[in-house]
Amino acid sequence: MKANTIKLFTLLLPILFLLSVTAEAARKPVPAPDFTLTDSTGKEVSLGEHRGKVVFIDFWASWCGPCKEEFPEINSFLAKYDPSEVVGLAININKKQSHADAFLDPLGSLSKNLILLFDPSAKVIPLYKASAMPTSFIVDKEGLIRHIHFGYNKGDPEKWVAEIDALISEKGSTVNSK
Repeated sequence: MKANTIKLFTLLLPILFLLSVTAEAARKPVPAPDFTLTDSTGKEVSLGEHRGKVVFIDFWASWCGPCKEEFPEINSFLAKYDPSEVVGLAININKKQSHADAFLDPLGSLSKNLILLFDPSAKVIPLYKASAMPTSFIVDKEGLIRHIHFGYNKGDPEKWVAEIDALISEKGSTVNSK
C-alpha cells in the first residue's frame, strides 16, 4: 500500500508542477530569461535582440517523438507572419548538431523567421523550467512570457496563432493586460 502511494505521488508531482507553472504564467506574465546561443551558421543570437517582436520559443530534440509532429507545424505557421513582427527560436538540445540536421532534412527549407539555435549543454532549459519535450513559450513584445505549452497536441497550432495574433494586436504595456 505504501509503495503504491509513493508511486502515485511520484507520477502526480510532475503533472501538478506543470499545471501550476502554466496557471501562474496565465495569471501573471513574467520576464523571459535572456540567453545567447549559436545558430546553424555559427552566429550568436540572443533573445534580447528580438525585443519589440512576439517570440515563439520552442525547446526540442531529434529523439523526441512529439517534436517530429510539432516541428513541421511550427515551420508552417511561422511562415505566415512578417519577420519584423514574429520570430521563432527553435532551441535544439541534442549533443551533436548532425542529429538535429538529420531531423530537419525532410523539411527542406525553414521559414525565414524561424531561427534554429543549439544548446548542447542544455543551459537554457533550467532558466525556463522546460521539463518536457517539446515545450513552447510565447513571449510578448516587451519580453514577458505570456503563454506556455508543454508537449504537443494536434490543436496546438490554432492556439499558437490565436495567442500570437492577440499579442501582435496589443497596444501599449502588456503588464496591465488580462
